[in-house]
Amino acid sequence: MLPYVLSGVLGYLIGSIPTAFLLVRWKSNVDIRSTGSGNAGALNSFQVTRSKMVGIAVLLIDLFKGILAVMLAPVIFDVQLSLQATAGVAAVAGHNFPVWLKFKGGRGLATAAGAMLMVSWGFILIWGILWAIGYFLTKNVNVGNAIASLGELLGVLVTPDEVLSPLLSFSVVPSEFKLFAVALFVVILTKHVAPMREYFASVKEKDQ
Repeated sequence: MLPYVLSGVLGYLIGSIPTAFLLVRWKSNVDIRSTGSGNAGALNSFQVTRSKMVGIAVLLIDLFKGILAVMLAPVIFDVQLSLQATAGVAAVAGHNFPVWLKFKGGRGLATAAGAMLMVSWGFILIWGILWAIGYFLTKNVNVGNAIASLGELLGVLVTPDEVLSPLLSFSVVPSEFKLFAVALFVVILTKHVAPMREYFASVKEKDQ
């Protein structure tokens, strides 16, 4: 039990590094949580600072947080997907709910992509395709995120193990990967409930 707790703490601390907050504060001397969409992520970092460099830096660092959490867990503890998954999901939770920012962070897409990349690069491509479809249909980034994440989750759950296996990294068991995917996307989708409500409310207003 202790390795799982420690993996979770490790992942959370890595994920909770407030990349967007720090870089936006450095670039524009403003609190990203009270500016723009209020989301401490790459897109809002770019929109607030109007700096592609800042936006790309936040995106890449947040991506690396997910990679680092999954990479360090087996080095420090043991080579088990369950421990790596714990660290990866905790990193996304740390990014979304960082204690340093009073639990007001980002939406976890980049950090989750980093964690997923270490476990199944194939699903990153599928995720990207689903996001493009969602954004094309709604012209809303957050709705695209939610559609892609929900679609990816459902896809993982219904895909037979023999089809899933070639898309996974070496030695990853499909049944364990499915548990990882459920935990990962639940954490992501919790931060998309409010944006989805706003989107559907705006659609309803236009129809009236």
